[in-house]
Amino acid sequence: MCEYMPTDMQYKDGLRKDKFLNDLIIEAIENDDKEKALEYLKKDNERIEKALEE
Repeated sequence: MCEYMPTDMQYKDGLRKDKFLNDLIIEAIENDDKEKALEYLKKDNERIEKALEE
């Protein structure tokens, strides 16, 4: 197995984080809180950028 391949547990953990963030963004948009939704998306982009740097 490639050392960079995520394990099933790591993959599912990533999906749980994505689902949690998506739920927050959906809730913010439904409440017409565009600033909060944008804040969540920016934080997620930072998380993704850090992961890609590793």
